[in-house]
Amino acid sequence: MDQRKKRSPNEIRRAWEVCPNIPARDFAAQLAISEAELVAAHCGFGAAR
Repeated sequence: MDQRKKRSPNEIRRAWEVCPNIPARDFAAQLAISEAELVAAHCGFGAAR
């Protein structure tokens, strides 16, 4: 069973703001999340209607 802590999209975006210049793959590995979780955290964020 996967015992990783589930990070909220907000937590992921805040962490990305601290070090936005590293490759997404490396950043996801650092946070122990998948690249898909990283992408999903940014989907729709900042969109205006």
